[in-house]
Amino acid sequence: MNPRARWTGDANIAQAIVRAERNGIAFSFQVRALVLLIVAVWLALTVPMPRVLYWHGMILLFLLSGFLPYRMRHRAGWRWWLAGFTLIDAALLTTILILPNPFFDTGWPIQTQLRFHNQLYLFVFLACALLSYSPGMVLWTGLCIAATWSVGTWLIAGLPDSLAGLPQGLGGDAQGSLQTFFEPHFVDLNRWANEVVMLLIVALVGAVAVWRARRLLHRQIDSERARGHLSRYFSPDVADRLAREGSRLDASEQRQVGVLFVDIVGFTGLSEGQSAERVVALLRSFRTRMARCVFAHGGTLDKYVGDEVMATFGSLDAGRRDAANAIACGLAMLEEIERWSAKRRQRGAPAIAVGIGIHYGSCVVGNVGSASQIEFTCIGDTVNCAQRLERLTRELGTPIIVSEAVIEKARDELAGEADALAGFTTAGRHALRGRLGDMAIWRLGEPTPLIAPPPAAQTNPSSTPLASEGAA
Repeated sequence: MNPRARWTGDANIAQAIVRAERNGIAFSFQVRALVLLIVAVWLALTVPMPRVLYWHGMILLFLLSGFLPYRMRHRAGWRWWLAGFTLIDAALLTTILILPNPFFDTGWPIQTQLRFHNQLYLFVFLACALLSYSPGMVLWTGLCIAATWSVGTWLIAGLPDSLAGLPQGLGGDAQGSLQTFFEPHFVDLNRWANEVVMLLIVALVGAVAVWRARRLLHRQIDSERARGHLSRYFSPDVADRLAREGSRLDASEQRQVGVLFVDIVGFTGLSEGQSAERVVALLRSFRTRMARCVFAHGGTLDKYVGDEVMATFGSLDAGRRDAANAIACGLAMLEEIERWSAKRRQRGAPAIAVGIGIHYGSCVVGNVGSASQIEFTCIGDTVNCAQRLERLTRELGTPIIVSEAVIEKARDELAGEADALAGFTTAGRHALRGRLGDMAIWRLGEPTPLIAPPPAAQTNPSSTPLASEGAA
């Protein structure tokens, strides 16, 4: 993909990520509100009055600290607001977990608050940060709660009556270690270090998980964008492969390719007197039917030029039956046109006739588009000859003209199935306009008139619904 298109695509992805982050803030607040409601109900059932009032007050304060960034998520500098309130949240949660309830005096020293596994609530708070869809915010949340929990722990450890450190004689005097450990004023700094390390590890893993999710989203969007563009020209399996190997589009190479041109005979007469909507509907139906035949035979839809369709076989990857597939595609196109014409005749519309030219030879294959658009195509004398053969069908009165090169190549590919070419007969050598020398050609069946009926033979255009042009 060219740099400008890639930049535009990345800008669109970045905007989508920002929307996802803002939606994550909203969703995080909704989850927080639900969790706090559940906690409030649980406390009301398990904690007596007036002791529960303190916890309900803290819950309301915690709900408010989440509501403010929720309201400011669409304002300028919203990430700074979110970072600031994340620090406030972490400090508030640490305060709630460490300070004792002022409405209920247990008689236990404040140091015992660090032994009730309250730090587990910090991991729940960190898990909610994953909803932000921002790796930086997950890391910031981990740093904030690790810092505030450390500050709270060290403030308690610094109290005059605190016995901070590690149990003495841990490697020798087991009795002394246990006495130190069960001392109510003891603050285990080893436990604090483990808690902080685990918080930071979980924050790092969570940030990496969010980063990988975002990277996967980028790749999926890039792949779908490329596939959406390529699927207009290639069969679905080829489009999938090209979307995965997009760099191949920029390389040019010489390849042996089967080239097919098909267009509507007498299109000017068919469209004369018709409304623009009906002409467009006719073209769309024709192109859709022809593209279906191309893809069904492993071909590549190269381009549309008015009512003319160019398809190639073997332009992406050389196959074992490229020439035979090109011929089979041409025959399938005739069958499809006959079915379509039968439906048109039933409603009084004129039949459709087409001319098809097929050649096989060397082409230059690659992306010849501009900096803002991919155009994977074939160029060279083989393409020009196929187009001239398609124009020659009018003169010889046959729906398909193929070069002898296609016939010979198809015979080699088909081996024992060469009877598939039985409908073709040699038509000698003919000169092609704009090309020196002549070419040996083959045609399908006996000469038949290909010119569509004049406009006077058509029914009133207004009597046929527009949608009927696209009937299957």
